[in-house]
Amino acid sequence: MTQKLSRRDALAVTAGTAVATLAGCLGEAADDSRGEPPENAGELGTPAAELTVTITSEPWPEFTPQIVHVEPGATVEWLVETGRHDVTAYHEDTRSFMHQAPHRTPDGVGPWRSDVLDGPGASYERTFDVEGVYDYVDKQQVCVSHEVAGNVGRVVVGWPDPDDEPAMQPLTDEERSELPSQVKNAFEMFEEETRPVLEAGPEAAEQ
Repeated sequence: MTQKLSRRDALAVTAGTAVATLAGCLGEAADDSRGEPPENAGELGTPAAELTVTITSEPWPEFTPQIVHVEPGATVEWLVETGRHDVTAYHEDTRSFMHQAPHRTPDGVGPWRSDVLDGPGASYERTFDVEGVYDYVDKQQVCVSHEVAGNVGRVVVGWPDPDDEPAMQPLTDEERSELPSQVKNAFEMFEEETRPVLEAGPEAAEQ
């Protein structure tokens, strides 16, 4: 014998189904939102899982953004939009500088550099497994030395203690006498922007 639902029972079933469906949709939306990185991912205080830095030549050689903050294990890509460039770590064992390279790489990490990145679309990737602060430079010379023009950048990996990082120590007198003024200015700016964020730590960044 087939039992018929009363009008009241039918409305209750319909309402329950609608609530369950809506809850499922909202749950999926919440899950999707949790998977999306924040809009400011990669800025100081908001480490990103991956990031692209663009390199341009006009009106002057420039990495954009100049400072990035990533998680340990993150991959950073450098992508040329205009001109010819490279990406070279400031490391004491790098011998291709006209001057002694300042050591601005975490202790225990070897020197690293890209090949020449010649023209739009050329790219270089590096995965940063070791927490720390990494300063680097574009050593190409097209009309003018890109280092002299101040084309340097910084990658902050994780939340290192700034006092332990070679890249965050004052320049020696010898380094100050040899480095181009635009590079020294950039390092001062890096210090002013990076140190307060690292000293405050991730807890402050989450507030």
